[in-house]
Amino acid sequence: FSRPGKITAPFDAVTQSSDPRPKDPYLDTPDDHGTACAGVACASGVDGAIGVAPESQLMPIRLMANLGSMAEAKAFQWATDHGADVISCSWGPEDGPWYAPNDPRHDRVHRLPASTRMAIDYALSSGRGGIGTAVLFAAGNGNESVDNDGYASYERVLAVAACNDRGTRSVYSDYGPSIWC
Repeated sequence: FSRPGKITAPFDAVTQSSDPRPKDPYLDTPDDHGTACAGVACASGVDGAIGVAPESQLMPIRLMANLGSMAEAKAFQWATDHGADVISCSWGPEDGPWYAPNDPRHDRVHRLPASTRMAIDYALSSGRGGIGTAVLFAAGNGNESVDNDGYASYERVLAVAACNDRGTRSVYSDYGPSIWC
C-alpha cells in the first residue's frame, strides 16, 4: 500500500479519526485481518505483494465494533460519501470451527441488523453518483451454510467464498446458493 496515491480517505469508524491502522496491543488477538484481505484485493505489487486490482486505490476503514453498531453503519456511509466504487467487507457473524462439524455455532442464524441493511442499501443506491457501489462480503470460514449469515446472504450483496490453488472450494469456506463466486 506504499505506492504514492494508493491510499485515499482513510477512516477509523470507531474513533472517527483518519488513522485506520490496527491498534490492538495484544498479539494473541490482532486486528489486522482487514489489512490482509485488502492486500488480496488491491496490493500494488511493491515488494512482491500483488492483489487482484493492483492499480486501484484503497480506502482503508477500520471497524472494530459489534455487528449492527452505529460504527458499522457509519463505515458504509463514509465509503459511499467518499467515492468508493467497491466496498469489500471481511467481517461477519462468528463461524463455528471448520474442522468441528458438530459445533453448535454452525447452526446459529445471524440476521442482518436493520441499521446495517439500511447503510448497505444507501451504498447500493447512492454510491458512484447514484449508479450504486458494489458491496461484497466474505462468505465465512466455518465450512457451513452461508444462508445462516444475514450479511453474506443478503440478496443485494455479492458473497465471495474461498478457493484453493486448484480453483475448488477451500475446505474451510462457507458454501450455499448465496455464493456469487
